[in-house]
Amino acid sequence: MNIYKIINEEYARFLKEEYDENVYETFFEKEQTIKNNIFGDFLYKNNSDFTKHVYWKLIPYLRLKKIWEDYISKGFIRDEKGLNMIKGIMIANTIKVGIFTMLAGHTQESPDDDFEENIGYFIDDQLNCLFKPDKNDKNQLENPENPNKEKPEPHQEPCRTTVVPYIQRLFNENNELGRNELKELINDDLIGKFYDYYAGDKDNKLGGFVSDYGLKPLQKLLFQLMKTQESKEELVLIDRMLNVLHQRSDIASWFVEGGSNALSQLSGYETPDEESGGYDTKSVISGRYNMSDYN
Repeated sequence: MNIYKIINEEYARFLKEEYDENVYETFFEKEQTIKNNIFGDFLYKNNSDFTKHVYWKLIPYLRLKKIWEDYISKGFIRDEKGLNMIKGIMIANTIKVGIFTMLAGHTQESPDDDFEENIGYFIDDQLNCLFKPDKNDKNQLENPENPNKEKPEPHQEPCRTTVVPYIQRLFNENNELGRNELKELINDDLIGKFYDYYAGDKDNKLGGFVSDYGLKPLQKLLFQLMKTQESKEELVLIDRMLNVLHQRSDIASWFVEGGSNALSQLSGYETPDEESGGYDTKSVISGRYNMSDYN
């Protein structure tokens, strides 16, 4: 059995044992939907030269601050709609970071199947429109199993799409290559473009979206957040996730406007000193915390 299949099955088994099965199913359905949307946006809604950046939504800091202050001063949540919006962003962005971390090869799960099922499928569709079967091509018509038997028609899937200008240009520039060689060339090119797609944003402020540091504790809290429907519990769990983000300015900027500095204002404490490892920080809701609290 493929080692990655074993790892995935063990991971799935652990999640089923650790969390409610409905949450487990909901998570993987949402993860697959988001992954499909990411590849769909990159492949089918890109610009003419494939230089689009991934869409990324952040939590509006002022609304976050108002909800937290209301809860601290009054003990209840008035802006339920705002809290639901924040919860949705926390869930979606945590799943996105997990997806991009996996696709970057930073986890035990191989990204090869995802690339082939999405980018590979897209390229095949494009090449079906660019390569026409040649009935006079003996290499295509030859039947190696029985040369004397009637030779079959060459197999060629019908053209079911419109060739995008970027692929057309690559085809024109490399028209001496056969189909398989051209597919490999385009595949390598698009995977490089896909890296640029999620490694930055149009303003060059965010970027990366790959985390070897905070993803595990975020995912652990994420399952708890997806399980609860109680507003106060949701707020506390989101606050604990923000605690994790607060300790890394790069990750915090992927979730909240203003990043780690904004979260320092929310908590009333200075930004953690990352260089010296000074992560003894406090949240006004969750209390004092350290990273080990979330392992």
